[in-house]
Amino acid sequence: MTSNLNYIVGIIGNPVQCDVEWSDENLLEMKRLGFNVLQLNIAWGYRPCDEPLNLEDVLLTNSTEEYQKSRVILRRSKMISRLQQCRKHGFRSLFHFGAPFNGENGYIGLPLNNCISDKDLVKHYVELIHQLNEQIPGIDDILIYTYDQDAWLCSEFSGCKHCFGIPLHQRLPEFINALAKAWEQVNPQGKLWWEPWELSSGQVFETVKRLSATNIGLSLHSNIGEVQKTQPGDMWLKNTARLAQERKIPVIAELFLGQSSEETEPLRRVPVPRLTYNQISAVRNISGITGIKEYYGVIPNDGDPCLEVMNWMLREPEKHLDKILAEVASPYGPANTKVVAMWELAAQGYEVFPWDVSWYAREIGRAKIDHGWNAAFIRGQQCSTPSWDSSRHSVFMKTDDSQPHQWMIEDIQLRCAWAAELLEKATAQCLLAMEVIPGESKEGYYLGESLSSLTHFSKVCRSYELHLRETNLASMIRINRGKCDMIVEPLIKELRDLICRDIANQNGNIDVVKMLKKFDEDPSAWLDCYLVEPAKESENNLVSGRVDAVMLNNAFTLTTR
Repeated sequence: MTSNLNYIVGIIGNPVQCDVEWSDENLLEMKRLGFNVLQLNIAWGYRPCDEPLNLEDVLLTNSTEEYQKSRVILRRSKMISRLQQCRKHGFRSLFHFGAPFNGENGYIGLPLNNCISDKDLVKHYVELIHQLNEQIPGIDDILIYTYDQDAWLCSEFSGCKHCFGIPLHQRLPEFINALAKAWEQVNPQGKLWWEPWELSSGQVFETVKRLSATNIGLSLHSNIGEVQKTQPGDMWLKNTARLAQERKIPVIAELFLGQSSEETEPLRRVPVPRLTYNQISAVRNISGITGIKEYYGVIPNDGDPCLEVMNWMLREPEKHLDKILAEVASPYGPANTKVVAMWELAAQGYEVFPWDVSWYAREIGRAKIDHGWNAAFIRGQQCSTPSWDSSRHSVFMKTDDSQPHQWMIEDIQLRCAWAAELLEKATAQCLLAMEVIPGESKEGYYLGESLSSLTHFSKVCRSYELHLRETNLASMIRINRGKCDMIVEPLIKELRDLICRDIANQNGNIDVVKMLKKFDEDPSAWLDCYLVEPAKESENNLVSGRVDAVMLNNAFTLTTR
């Protein structure tokens, strides 16, 4: 394996831990780990710690509202300070923003105020690029999302007077090229990286063919659907990288490099270093990819085995995984073999978990182990963007809110059960490792936090398994009760056993104990009230959108409405 990666982008802090200091100590650690570019902002949809997300967040212009000016000045000052730290420690700098800004209106499908087919709008953003260089001088590169990050584009099928009937790939390149040329004017050594997030596969290909500026690079998710630890390097990524290489456009692949990620947030320590190895290996071997970028953010000086694996891969690309893991585990002393076993079991559990069923399989740390007693329902993330209405189906089984087939419910149930089994074995290895390490040293190894994260992950898997199987059983019992007791009685017994397992998984939850008592009193009456599909909400009450809207809905869970 050869190392062809020369542009390694890190983010200090993440959306959950967004107040990490840009200290000399932390930047030196980022350099030791192998990062040579730092993103100046966390750039996450809901602006954690008031991190900037758009050009409008850091630039004072004639349109800046009076009440916003002090916040803009504060964000800009923070950016300048971080930029100085980058220069001091020899990092290239990258500012990430969404354009054109359309705020929350974009993802709920309302008419867009800022349309890229409006010539005045393009001129406005060219001027903002010049203002960025004047107000925050010295930024090396910029990364632009033209979808999401409060940036949204008109559909050719909408009623926009500029865009109706004109395919997106015929409109978008002009906007990207104009911004790239503006950046080249103010910073001839700089590069504009474009992230074609939310576009369909075909739109990405056709847009890339039309990019003409010489200072453009592509920043690509690890597959067409998402950044996923278990699914890096799909055919879309390979095709796009090959096309970019033919056009002499550099490509960086976005990955989850650390043990914290959007998939498991806010859990801090899901240690799966082999999956970092797998991700880097997958994209390193794709022709045309010359860099990698952390997608979520990392915490330096925090004992992250995943980042240590990345460090070894960048320094010694030919080194075998087993030898890397042995090196990374060596500080654990006599517990090292148990720690490596824990990492592998955690990675296997992570790989078995059904990330592919729905976007809502993410955010494991926010899922409630108490699943409630409506029928399980596998939620489908659906946003009004080209990719969600087309290519995402190649990654996610569920991208709508239709009632899933019983076989889909069973499929996810069985995979969650296996994932839970593997994660429980990982927690057992973690406990064995903690027994070997002296008590006064435990804190420095963070094994207690790993145990906590893995325990929550395994309990969520069990919760999903139980809820899904309970739902299928209840449905079968209701259909057949009164027809054949020989068929129904074993199912009733199994359902009772599952409720008992729920009590154990939920640590003796008194509400579930009461639920079992009601079930024992009259199973038939219980089945008329519980594990029943709720009435569907009206379309007007449905909340759509990505993380922003979901956060407001406080609904991070896979199996309930």
